[in-house]
Amino acid sequence: MVRLQEVLAMRLALFAPARPRRRASFALAAVPVLAVAAVGASHVLSPDDVAPVVAADTPYTITGHGHGHGRGMGQWGAYGYAKNEGWAAERILSHYYGGTTLDAAPGAAITVRLVGQDDRQLDVYSDAGGSVAGRPLAPGEAAHLQPTPGGGANVVVTQGCGGEVLWQAQTDHPWVDPVDLAPDRPADQHLRLCDGSASYRGSLGVALDGTAPRVVNSVDLDDYLLAVVPAESRPDWADTGGAEALRAQAIAARSYASTENRTSYADTCDTQDCQVYGGSGAEDPRTTDAVRSTSRSVLVRDGAPVKAEFSASTGGWTAGGDFPAVEDRGDTESPHHDWVVATTAGEIASAFGVGELHDVVAVRNGSGADGGRVTTLKVTGSDGEVEVGGIEARRALDLRSDWFTITEGAVAPPTVAEPEPELNSPGNNVGGPVSPVDEKYRELGGAASTLGAPLGPQMMLPNEAGVFRLYTGGVIIWTQSLGAQVVDSSVLREWIPDGTGSAGDAGEPSGEEPVEG
Repeated sequence: MVRLQEVLAMRLALFAPARPRRRASFALAAVPVLAVAAVGASHVLSPDDVAPVVAADTPYTITGHGHGHGRGMGQWGAYGYAKNEGWAAERILSHYYGGTTLDAAPGAAITVRLVGQDDRQLDVYSDAGGSVAGRPLAPGEAAHLQPTPGGGANVVVTQGCGGEVLWQAQTDHPWVDPVDLAPDRPADQHLRLCDGSASYRGSLGVALDGTAPRVVNSVDLDDYLLAVVPAESRPDWADTGGAEALRAQAIAARSYASTENRTSYADTCDTQDCQVYGGSGAEDPRTTDAVRSTSRSVLVRDGAPVKAEFSASTGGWTAGGDFPAVEDRGDTESPHHDWVVATTAGEIASAFGVGELHDVVAVRNGSGADGGRVTTLKVTGSDGEVEVGGIEARRALDLRSDWFTITEGAVAPPTVAEPEPELNSPGNNVGGPVSPVDEKYRELGGAASTLGAPLGPQMMLPNEAGVFRLYTGGVIIWTQSLGAQVVDSSVLREWIPDGTGSAGDAGEPSGEEPVEG
């Protein structure tokens, strides 16, 4: 095996840009796991029956389902129902949002805090011109607004974004308006930030949050959704039978936005704390079709729009809450439907600050496999006992959802024969038609060697520096400079990124936590 010093040198050479993680993680689809028992029901431990201390390096396995809070619609599930069962958007919504009906919302604007522009003045222009402080803004001119107490703004207009000052004024109307305030205007009428970061439909203005400047976009609700839906879902689902899932997403997002009332100066924000919104440059024609074809449609209950929460993947059952918990067969399409995290007793104890680990006990909601989502987790250690809710436990353990089971022991090796390498998959054709990792594995004797059976597919190292593959007894890593080498998984686990992805990653739905920070 490679000496520890060499492993550390590899870490410095290859992984300095990447933030180390405290454990390895891999998808269950790639790591077949034998049946595991649920942690059990809640109970109170007396001093006489406290479990013995578990050694810090004792391996534990956390198996789980889904990604996100699981309330309301599962985005991957909606895609699965549309693609595989032919469900229309209306049926998808009825399934996830029980007790609601569809209705038409009146045409309205929504105000959006542009969080990336916090504590800045507004610097903006439009190719078609516009107006500010009651005066026209010609094409090629830029407006610069600084909010003032009382709801007004100081205005400076320049030739271009950084050119000669043309005029200055104070105004009680702290907005830059496009040449036409009607919705669905062409791109040359959109307002553009001088820093080049984004363009927006509707108007842009400024406000004070206490003494801190804020930039706000006032925009027609459907125009707003044109940039929300592609950010919160996957436009390419329309290409693979999932167009109705995008229509369902448009209605859910419109309903959610219709209930927003965050601050005195803005209804909502443009980050994942609300709904992700990147301005008109983020629009996609496939999701534009979804928004336009469902125009003004919202989910209502008792005559009012509902806060139609959604998350990337329910894991097979929704979490309940404002809407009844339901089985989600469509979620089998999700790459997060099942997952596994390898950890240790020491890491679990450290996450909850209980000293040396004694015991972990969970209470569940009863919906789905293993008893369902964790509602309460009790962790006992040498320094005391901590009891937290399932959502808090998920955050403490850095898991994808609160539907998880903790079991003592390492991930069970697969019981099936080793599959042939997937030569056309990313990272499996490095150095030629056969992966050098697989060549090394076969050279060492394959599953009969001390490495044992593989625990998942070959994966890419950060920055595409090489590839690696996990086995029961170690890891094979390959780089251009080092070639294929065997390293110990306990060392590698400290600094290989977990590869779990997140709902906000490129290519994944980013509506994972619409209301959580």
